[in-house]
Amino acid sequence: ICMTIKVSLDVHASPPVTVNPDKEHVNSGNQTITWVPAANQPAFTFTGVTFSTTPTPFSAPTITTDPAKMTVTEDNSTPGVDYPYTITVSLNGISYSSASSGIGGKAGDPVIHNN
Repeated sequence: ICMTIKVSLDVHASPPVTVNPDKEHVNSGNQTITWVPAANQPAFTFTGVTFSTTPTPFSAPTITTDPAKMTVTEDNSTPGVDYPYTITVSLNGISYSSASSGIGGKAGDPVIHNN
């Protein structure tokens, strides 16, 4: 089963990178999670994903540019665990991420939740 998470970039927003769904529920076993640009996005490319919790059950990301997407696999053997993550994309040589930053930034990191 492959889960697809849609990624949006708004260079004027904080954080500039957002994902939908914000919380992806993953069933047990080996799963594939893919991030792709949402509709009507600028032509950004994926740079990487960082999970806040270590160790993680996720593989290193596989990134392609045409089409733009990023994929990890997860060996989900721990139900009920949340794995917050930060995703980074690049547009015109500038990196943007989903990390909250600055004054008024909120802890809104997207999450992979193991069912």
